[in-house]
Amino acid sequence: MKPTFKNKGNEEVELPDGRKVWLSRANAVVAVVLGIHMDNIFVLAEKRSSTMMDAPGLWAVPSGYLDWDESGWEAVVRELYEETSFYVPKYENNLITDNDQQPFFVRSDPGENRQNIAMSYCLIYDFSKKLPKEVESYKDSEVDEIKWIPIEQIFGSKRKWAFNHDERIAMAVEKFEKYLI
Repeated sequence: MKPTFKNKGNEEVELPDGRKVWLSRANAVVAVVLGIHMDNIFVLAEKRSSTMMDAPGLWAVPSGYLDWDESGWEAVVRELYEETSFYVPKYENNLITDNDQQPFFVRSDPGENRQNIAMSYCLIYDFSKKLPKEVESYKDSEVDEIKWIPIEQIFGSKRKWAFNHDERIAMAVEKFEKYLI
């Protein structure tokens, strides 16, 4: 007996250069950036623009979609810069861990968030002298506000989080606790 599967096949399309590709589920990247400063843990977070299509006015960590010809890690570096001006290579001397540039969590449940696949990455930095402040003055059409939020203000706060990003932050803190002590 031949097995049956519940999937729906992806549509094949031809690109202008003649290559054939398949329209498939979108792959998102999520960047949890933790900064240690004066024995406190801070999270780089953004308040999404009120004009955004998805989750306007809610808080999130920097995130976006994988583009053609880029790895998940390359997408994280690009999205962080595009949305917050935080440029990962600039702070490599402060880096404690980036989990070898691999996601610490992958969500592929087709019932969540329009069939997206989301790869969550965590970067932890030691900013003992000061947190990078240029991110807080950066302006972007996708973001109304960017802040380094103390970890104790993430959970149980009045902030409303988009895409369960508060859960991703909690997962990152738990998984990488040894770097945060």
